[in-house]
Formats: sequence, C-alpha cells, structure tokens
Amino acid sequence: HCTGTATVFFVSEMPQTFPSEAECMVHCQSTGRALVSLTLSQSGETLGNIVISLFTDICPKTCENFMNLIKGKGSMQYQGSPIHRVVAKAYIQGGDVVDGTGKGDPKYELPDETFAVKHDAAGIIGMANNGQPHSGATQFYISLNPLPWMDGKRVAFGQVVLESSFGVLKAVEGLSLNNERPVPEVTISEARVLLEQTPVT
Repeated sequence: HCTGTATVFFVSEMPQTFPSEAECMVHCQSTGRALVSLTLSQSGETLGNIVISLFTDICPKTCENFMNLIKGKGSMQYQGSPIHRVVAKAYIQGGDVVDGTGKGDPKYELPDETFAVKHDAAGIIGMANNGQPHSGATQFYISLNPLPWMDGKRVAFGQVVLESSFGVLKAVEGLSLNNERPVPEVTISEARVLLEQTPVT
C-alpha cells in the first residue's frame, strides 16, 4: 500500500554516482540507506560489480526482501543465480533463485509497497512481476535507460551509484544473446550487503 508519507518522496532524484565503493559508502551513511553489491561473471571471468543504494527509507519491506536474498534465505539466494534476460536499451533481469529460467516460482509474493520511485534514469533497480499487481518476489531488473512506462506498474527501490557499474551494465547489454539470454551464461558470482543501517527519519 502507498502511504500518505511515502508519496511525499515521489522520487525523481538526480542520480548521484561515485568513483569508488568507499565514496558510495560515505554517501549512503549520510542518507541512512543500505548499500549492496552484485558481482557479475561469465565463463569464470569477472565482468564487474554492480553497486546499488537501496531506498530503505521509501521501500523498507521491498529492500528487506532484496537484502535477505543477498544474504541467503534458506536455499533461496542471489549468489549463483543467472542474469537470464537482457533487453537492449531497456533493462537486464535476474533473480530467479528457483531454477534460473525466469519462470521459477518461489512460492511467495510481495505486495506492491509504493510506486514513489520513478524509472527516470539508467541504473534504477526494481522488482519484476508477472504483469499482475502484488506479484513480485525475487526477480529484479536494472534499467539501461529511463523507462517511464514502468512507472506505476513496477516497484523501483534503488539506484546504481558506482560509476564503473554502468560500464558493467553496458558490457552485459552488448553480450551475445539467445532468446534474450546471455551466451555463455552470466551469473551473480557474489552478492554482498556492504552497509545496512537504520534509515534516517
């Protein structure tokens, strides 16, 4: 549910990016937000790190779900799962922690917490769903361009903040694909919570 206080944000923040993880950390410490990292690899070679500030002050439940999957919640965890879909000039998608096909059913659904965060830049992360309200769970996407048509339909909850991460996204966008899936497979070889704190209110 979108609460009255959440709509105050109606977020269209100018994306802030930083040249190092340390500077990303300082920025997130000042905002009270969480900072996470997904390392992408292909054929044993590291493509790089996607470092993301999670908007824990705007979408706390969505961010908590995402961080639980980074930490590993039982058998469900992002580490080892693939980036199973790449749509050039639009987004990359991953997070199927069940079977990696993009069709795995994790047996739970996440309510749409708020649509306050807009898809107005590259590097916005949000929860994928099956096209129906309140059907997100584990799969996520990261935008490669502004995607205004997703506003009000997908819950965005964070922003890529490390400058070099955008190069990693472009590299993945340019990979050979078979039915929108990278060949050879791209996986999340490491998933880390870099900073977790109580949001500033």
